[in-house]
Amino acid sequence: MNLILQALHDIPSAQVEHLAKLSNATRTEQVATRVYRLRDAKQHDSIAAYCFEHQIDYGFVPAGKTLADFGLVVMDMDSTLINIECIDEIADMQGLKPQVSAITEEAMRGEIDFSESLRRRVALLKGLEESALQRVYDERLKLNPGAELMLAEL
Repeated sequence: MNLILQALHDIPSAQVEHLAKLSNATRTEQVATRVYRLRDAKQHDSIAAYCFEHQIDYGFVPAGKTLADFGLVVMDMDSTLINIECIDEIADMQGLKPQVSAITEEAMRGEIDFSESLRRRVALLKGLEESALQRVYDERLKLNPGAELMLAEL
């Protein structure tokens, strides 16, 4: 396995070297700006904690695999790919945020399940003009840091 490291900031060589030791990697390569490959790495519990502490994204990838070998990327959109929770922002711009928040709180307390929560929140937005969605897109929606780079590489 290879350990892939990337960050939105430069990763100091001391941190790369420390992760190489933690993972018993046989070789370290910088493959792009702020991206490193640690060859023949072994998984170790302390890697996750170290990367979290130093804001380094990481993943174990089979040797020989590159980003081009993957044909599908699946992820949540809200607060993962983009910086907002869409329903909340649409509701806020329509003066409906308190109602949407109340439904979300019910779900968080376990009083209703996610499906029911989603149906009820979306029902509050029924009949909105497309321009309401466009306004949220124009004024509030942004890709999260690193998303544009990832999408460009796909």
